[in-house]
Amino acid sequence: MMLKLGVFELTDCGGCALNILFLYEKLFDLLEFYEIKEFHMASSFKEHDTLDIAIVTGSVSTQRDLDLLHYARNHSNYLIALGTCATHGDVQASVEGKIRDKLEKVYGTKANPMKALDSTPIVQHVAVDYAMPGCPYDKDEIYQVLMNLAKGIEPPTKDYPLCVECKLNEYECVLVKRGIPCLGPITLGGCNAICVKSQLGCIGCRGPIPKEANPASEFEILKELGYDEEYLRRKFKTFARGELRW
Repeated sequence: MMLKLGVFELTDCGGCALNILFLYEKLFDLLEFYEIKEFHMASSFKEHDTLDIAIVTGSVSTQRDLDLLHYARNHSNYLIALGTCATHGDVQASVEGKIRDKLEKVYGTKANPMKALDSTPIVQHVAVDYAMPGCPYDKDEIYQVLMNLAKGIEPPTKDYPLCVECKLNEYECVLVKRGIPCLGPITLGGCNAICVKSQLGCIGCRGPIPKEANPASEFEILKELGYDEEYLRRKFKTFARGELRW
C-alpha cells in the first residue's frame, strides 16, 4: 500500500524543498513507496487528503505560514520538520526586534498588510514527530528517514556534538590547532563535519545539542583567543536565536 506524502514550504530560501528533488534517481526509489499529494516545488498538483507523512520546511513568518503549518499538522499522521528554519528558526529568526518595528524601519509605517509575524521555528507551534536540522541538510539523510518510515522503522535521531564526527574522520581540530572559531563542541552532529573537512570552523547550522550544549564555556574559550564579544554573540545566534545562553 502506497503511503501519502505532502511537502509544505513556509518562509525560507526554498533550498530544503529543492534538496529533495536533488535526490535524482533516489527520488524514484521513494516513489515506489510514496504517492506525493502535494509538493509545490515539483508540481502544481494538489489533492486535499489525509497524509501519512507531511514534510514542512521553513519558519513561521506570516499568518499564511501559520495557517499552512496547522493544516499540515491536522491532516497528517507523522510530521517532519526539515531544515534549520523549521527546527530552530535559522537566519530570519536571528534578526532582533519586533516585526512592526522592522516594518517601520524599512517601509516607514507599522501597517502590516502582508500579516507578517516574528519568525519562529515550527516546533514552537505544533507537535513534531521528527526534526532534521541543517542549512543545508544532507539530502541522503531525508532519503534514509523516508525509507525507514516506509518500512515501519522509526528513524534514529542524532544526539551527539559535531566534534564526534571530526574525531571519527580524524580531522584536525581547527579550534585547538589553528584558533579558528568553531562551534562544533556545542553543535548537533549529522553533517559529517563538512566545514571542518574543508579546514573551516563549524558555523552551527544544525543548531545546538539539545540540553547538553555549554555555550558559556565555548564563549569564554573564543574570547580568550581574542575574538570580539559582539562578533561572537552574532555568530552564536545566527541559526538558533534564543536557544544559547552564555
